[in-house]
Amino acid sequence: MRNRFGLKDLVVLVAVLVTLGSVWMSMVQEDRRWKEVDVVGKRVQALEQGQARLQSSLDGASLGDVNRRLTNLEEKLAAALERGVAATGGAGTSGGSGATAAPGRRDESWARPGVPIEWQPPYGFDSDPNKVEGMRRGGTFTEAFNAQPSTIVPLVYKDVYGAYVFERITEYLAEWDPMTLKLRGVLAAAWQYAPDGSWLRVRLRDEARFSDGAPVTADDVIWTYKWAMNPQVQAERSRSLLDFIDDITKVDDKTVEYTFNKVLFTNLSAAMGVFTILPKHFYEKFTPTQYNQATGLVMGSGPFKLAMLDPERQWTPGQDIRLVRNEQYWAAKPVYDELRFKVIRDDLARVTAFNNGECDLTTPSSSQFARLRERPDWTAHNDARMWYNIRGGYNFIGWNCGPRNGKPTIFVDKRVRRAMTLLLDRELIKDQLFEGLARVATGPFNQTTAQADPAIKPWPYDLDGARKLLDEAGWTLKPGRDVRTNERGQEMAFEFTYASGSEVTEKLGKYLKDQAAKIGVRVSVRVMDWSVFMQAMDNRDFDAMTMGWSPSSPESDPNQIWHSRFIENQGDNFVQWANAEADRIIEAGRRELNEDARMKQWHRLHAILHDEQPYTFLVERPWLRIVSKRVGNFTEYKNGFQYDELFIRGPGASPSN
Repeated sequence: MRNRFGLKDLVVLVAVLVTLGSVWMSMVQEDRRWKEVDVVGKRVQALEQGQARLQSSLDGASLGDVNRRLTNLEEKLAAALERGVAATGGAGTSGGSGATAAPGRRDESWARPGVPIEWQPPYGFDSDPNKVEGMRRGGTFTEAFNAQPSTIVPLVYKDVYGAYVFERITEYLAEWDPMTLKLRGVLAAAWQYAPDGSWLRVRLRDEARFSDGAPVTADDVIWTYKWAMNPQVQAERSRSLLDFIDDITKVDDKTVEYTFNKVLFTNLSAAMGVFTILPKHFYEKFTPTQYNQATGLVMGSGPFKLAMLDPERQWTPGQDIRLVRNEQYWAAKPVYDELRFKVIRDDLARVTAFNNGECDLTTPSSSQFARLRERPDWTAHNDARMWYNIRGGYNFIGWNCGPRNGKPTIFVDKRVRRAMTLLLDRELIKDQLFEGLARVATGPFNQTTAQADPAIKPWPYDLDGARKLLDEAGWTLKPGRDVRTNERGQEMAFEFTYASGSEVTEKLGKYLKDQAAKIGVRVSVRVMDWSVFMQAMDNRDFDAMTMGWSPSSPESDPNQIWHSRFIENQGDNFVQWANAEADRIIEAGRRELNEDARMKQWHRLHAILHDEQPYTFLVERPWLRIVSKRVGNFTEYKNGFQYDELFIRGPGASPSN
């Protein structure tokens, strides 16, 4: 029987031909796409080769040259990828607004037209551990603190130790460059600052991620700011520095704009450097009360993260603080695995623990530092590092100028405060308590900065002058008496409070007590654990106390310590010093954008503080650190050192850095 070619066969044949045609067209199109991808690949390969040549030429180049070359390379690579992606029909590089950058250009769709953009170089190591001979991956770096932080939670932290921890886990929009002390972007890829100082627009880095992999967005910046400004959150320290911000609004997913209610010299740096950026999606489930009471609730985008982040089982004081490398980190990752902080309050016990290998770095007392660096057997395995940097700060005795438990202290009278300064031989304190490793302070501003008035000299050691001032203030020494009294018969006595564990403060307390006895003043000493001591400061429950301040910027803002409005709400004006003229100067100085004119305001404030003596400014101190030589790439910077640049040498390794 002969086969017939019917209609059904024709339909099947047409379908087969159409399918074969589609397959052939797809093969042609795919071949063209692979050729285009190959072109992109060759461009990228050429740029990588250029990067290698650039790397080999970096030796001896300045940091500025390096940054310019890297920025130029980044622009070329971005342009090549944009051209390649566009050629293959993919999505172009875009901001949160969805706009696509023109080939060869950065995306500026987020920016206000006509205002210069401050593009920031790629963020990474200033001293790359990967390039240091003998670098070894892995290991644990341990630092011993000399005081116990009560919390390591951002915004509500109480002391510098808490900040040391959360600043390893969270990040600011910008920071001070450790070598130049110029402002540079961290989470900020770029910014525009209004010529009249009224607004700031910040672009976030596209690559920035929190430790759980979620991107850092404009919503996180805005939420963190609003959380800090929430009066139910105990963040008075941060709020005292953010009063100039009117609002932060969202431009797109990666861009925010600040509007300022006043123009201050700190607007740019404070807007991006007062609070670290917190992940909204993690923190918004907690109430202000839960946040205030938290001790170890820290999550961020930094190079480290908590080894265990569990709201139900938080780190609490008394435990070592364990951080591990954040494998999701968006920039250059540390090369060691774990960063650990432990607390050893006693100076002798802390240095003993260091010598026994229980920690790699700690802060010794001045006398310990002086003794250790003279021992060849010790320096063969360890380094004694001393350098002045912006975080060095000053030590002081604070006199409570307001009420304590509803009653005024004897220090409401500035003549009494000045008498206390005159009875202290600060040159002797510098030489004997600080082993000469400091310089006598004249006020709150570092003497090497333009903020300090060079014409102001320290008050002299003058016991007769101290006696005269106390007589004028109505505290007289009657014949046959050891203690001065006033007209009501009240004895002149006060309590000196300090935190336990420091050899220097213990000696200072004894010296103050002995010196005061020479002029008829009775002093008792109260020693507290650091966390209890900080509560006493918050509650203004002291007569006199001692500790130190460490600034975090090249030009410090005196507002949070000296303005009278920060007496309330556990602000940092815990000595309760109120001076209307000083308040006016602080407000005027903060609004002054001309640096020379602003320095004149700070000099006036310096003079008032010198006259009033709410603090006896003791010494300006360098950083003293002892570091095991098993730690590599420890670099002294103008703002301290960088934890993420260190590495831990292997057993028997020969130190080269």
